[in-house]
Amino acid sequence: MFAELGHFALLLMVVTGIGQAVLFSPLWLHASLRILTPQRASATPAGSPAFSDDDDNDGDRGGAFGQAAAKPASLFLLPGVILLLGLLAEGALLNAFIVSDFTLPIVSNVSHSSTPLLYRIGAAFTPDGGAMLLWLLALSLVNLLIAIQLRSSAAICTDRFARNALSVLGALITILGVVTLIDADPFLRVTVAPLDGRGMNPQSQDLLKVLREPFLYLGLAGLAGIFAMTLAGLLDRKIDRRFAETMRSWTIISWVCLGTAIAINAYRSYSEQAWGGWWYWDTAENSLLLPWLLATALLHCRAVLEKTETLRAWTAFLGITTLAVGWFGVYLTRSDLFAPLPETQLLPIDSTGLLVAFCLVFAVAYYLFWRSVDQMGDGRGFDVISRESAMFLNSVMLSLVAAVVLIGTIYPLVLQWITGDPITVGAPFYVKALIPIVLPLLFLMAFAPALRWRQDEVWMIGRRMKLAAILSLITVLFVSIRFIDLSPAPLIGIGLAGWVLTASLSDLWARLWRHPEYGDSKYRNLQLLGPRYISMTLSHIGLAILIAGGSASSIWEEQVVVSARAGQSIQAGPYNLQYEGVSLLAGENYATRQATFILYRHSLPVTELFPEIRYYPIRGVETREADIWHGRDGDLHVSIGDRDDDGGRVVTVHYLPMMPWVWGGMLLMLIGGCFSILTRVILRFKKTGVPAS
Repeated sequence: MFAELGHFALLLMVVTGIGQAVLFSPLWLHASLRILTPQRASATPAGSPAFSDDDDNDGDRGGAFGQAAAKPASLFLLPGVILLLGLLAEGALLNAFIVSDFTLPIVSNVSHSSTPLLYRIGAAFTPDGGAMLLWLLALSLVNLLIAIQLRSSAAICTDRFARNALSVLGALITILGVVTLIDADPFLRVTVAPLDGRGMNPQSQDLLKVLREPFLYLGLAGLAGIFAMTLAGLLDRKIDRRFAETMRSWTIISWVCLGTAIAINAYRSYSEQAWGGWWYWDTAENSLLLPWLLATALLHCRAVLEKTETLRAWTAFLGITTLAVGWFGVYLTRSDLFAPLPETQLLPIDSTGLLVAFCLVFAVAYYLFWRSVDQMGDGRGFDVISRESAMFLNSVMLSLVAAVVLIGTIYPLVLQWITGDPITVGAPFYVKALIPIVLPLLFLMAFAPALRWRQDEVWMIGRRMKLAAILSLITVLFVSIRFIDLSPAPLIGIGLAGWVLTASLSDLWARLWRHPEYGDSKYRNLQLLGPRYISMTLSHIGLAILIAGGSASSIWEEQVVVSARAGQSIQAGPYNLQYEGVSLLAGENYATRQATFILYRHSLPVTELFPEIRYYPIRGVETREADIWHGRDGDLHVSIGDRDDDGGRVVTVHYLPMMPWVWGGMLLMLIGGCFSILTRVILRFKKTGVPAS
């Protein structure tokens, strides 16, 4: 009965979404009422720009209906109802998984009565219907928050802008709701229920997998909010500073959520797989990386638009395209075009509705952009040597990186259509194709914070960057002399990481200690820098640390594969492992062969490691669970295999020096984004301004 209530709530979400899309911006009704309602005469100066800042009375356009629809108190009424319906539908689906209601195929296909409760909850987000419902719930939350934001920021955005943005969000909720009902209705029942379910895919029975899905769909929902604001800006002829300020928080929130999903996915690959890698360039990983790259490009362009009101068209294009690649990535991972995919993601119904909706939504969006692009000319320009120019080039190169990743992802599909031969595009292609773009991107990224707005001088840039250039050159020379046989690619990566790190630190040092406009109080100088500059610096430093750690771990990685017997020692890097044997244990829904290793460093015991081989009888699947020691100088990754011919146990040990730098760099980048969000919330709560970076 509860499932039927959730089904009814999902249907009501679609109906309410239609109501929000029509009532907030009924363009056809506006046109009719203009004919019936007397219009007030207004004089528009000749030659005034279409995308300007002075058009603050747009809420009066549209006659009496426009005034009625502009009541601020009604802005969040329908969004609130949609969110309540979304919570009810999601709660009904979670209840079905918790109580193991096998009359629902979505439950019987991916769950079992013996599956632990936490993973039964996580299984609700994994199939197509569950993932789409989670996306709808996240979009409903963003819908309400944007309605509250637009109501409280009446001085920033016009009433018509607010209504158009909410109308677009209502249309998106309607479309995704219809797609969910057509492609993968999560509440369909069968007449005869199976005695038990097929069980969860063991590869998905992981806490990190459960945590990744909410962050992914919150990020995509945030991109949908940016998409709605962009279309509202195009309809309202207002791609300007106020538009950029309105979408600032949502750009950062989406970037942080997608970045968190990427970090979780990378660590999950690193910890779950038995060979210790953390990025494999497969479809699921690339579908996360694509929208994050374009969101990073949008972050830079949005900052330029807010500061100087330039790059209007490019910012609007990225505001549309970021959601487009995220939506297309969801389609790729949810369809059966790329095999093999995890069984838990595949239902008998394909994702045709999601693809058709993608084509319709973005055909309309790009048409609106094409219609308005000629009217979005920038006012005052900027010189080639300026911060605007550097940030624009950074965004272009990030977009090129995304284009290369997209081509590498869909190229096997296209080639299979043409020749019928399946191929796999792996890391060698991406490394060769991306190095010519990423190297100048990192080189230029260090310059951007040190450049001045509008115009700068070459000799002044040289003075500011000489310390960073000297320190990065010393780093490269030291590494190349110390490791004379080092290949050039990791050496260049370490050198550029040092360049970005030293440039960020030297610019921060100059602003705190040497800037003539600041006083002697370093704490006061830190306050004057503003949260945007601090968050940017933390993110740049985090990226440099990540690149340095990834390059170093690829250079100095050690792998040891032995056939070990009880009591045997294995040396890897500065660590020594003593193999103690294997024990047979029972888990909640699996049986495991668990090995025990005692880890020594300099003959002193450090900890114990317990890699496993698990057998899941429900699916008849065997998995290998590695155990990892995160040391101060590197990671030790231990996994076990079957018995060898000589009677020993196959043991694989990876020592990856500086691998903690990779996770520390990711964490520091996310901290930078969260710092910007939290300071914005605190300053808005205190009703104070935010200092410009």
